[in-house]
Amino acid sequence: MLQALGETNMKIVMLVENTVKDTKLKPKFGLSIYIETSKHKILLDLGPDDTYLHNARKMGIDLTEVDTVVLSHGHFDHGGGLASFININSKAKIYIHELAFEPHYLKILFLKKYAGLDKKLVGNERFIMIKDSIRIDDELFLFSDVDGQLETKNKRMLLKKTAHGYIQDDFKHEQSLIVTESNKVVLFSACSHRGIDNILRSAQKHQPEIHFVFGGFHLYNPLTKTTESTEMIKKLAEELALQKCVFYTCHCTGKMAFEYMRKFMSDKLLFLSTGSIVDL
Repeated sequence: MLQALGETNMKIVMLVENTVKDTKLKPKFGLSIYIETSKHKILLDLGPDDTYLHNARKMGIDLTEVDTVVLSHGHFDHGGGLASFININSKAKIYIHELAFEPHYLKILFLKKYAGLDKKLVGNERFIMIKDSIRIDDELFLFSDVDGQLETKNKRMLLKKTAHGYIQDDFKHEQSLIVTESNKVVLFSACSHRGIDNILRSAQKHQPEIHFVFGGFHLYNPLTKTTESTEMIKKLAEELALQKCVFYTCHCTGKMAFEYMRKFMSDKLLFLSTGSIVDL
């Protein structure tokens, strides 16, 4: 059971991540993060299925009390639990980018596997569709105005088919969350498809001082089990090491990339698994 939240604390709980240390919890490839502040109980993403519900129950977190859901982007491993959440929670506002329900595909050899959200949920009255940036209140700010793209060798994520074939996903459907609690400012970037360095720079235009960053860095491809080049990872790590914030990473970063980045970032970079709790 989680302890009561103090007036100036922010609690972050990893409900779903690829790895796990506690055998009572279930890992899954995907992401769901529970965030509790003095004003809000938030879910950032919902994992690929209802695993987040199982883990929340085991950890004593009542998801019927969640008041805000943010879906970071339109991939099933982050939004697969959307329907089950709607069934168990009747009050939370659900913030989704207006492009998130576009068709998304994953290239597997010569096949194109649907990797998007459940199309049956389109137009649900619970959804608040976001185009650009929105200040929800004095604690919560959502933005998607990110300049640049991640320089990745992973070209397997595709958008809808056109007359000229499937087009590469540009991740304009990706949005990030800034949470401000007392004197702490925290950026949640989920998968960072646009590049965590680009996302952080864009976040700093809205909020110049970021103290903590949570999210995957999209450096590992689970299908091919390959990691981005050491040159690319080294360059990213050296840039992030110059920042004043502490980074908590997970999910699509991959353990190999994490260990290599630690050589340059030391204790400024930490890894979170299913069940990890951070009390800021």
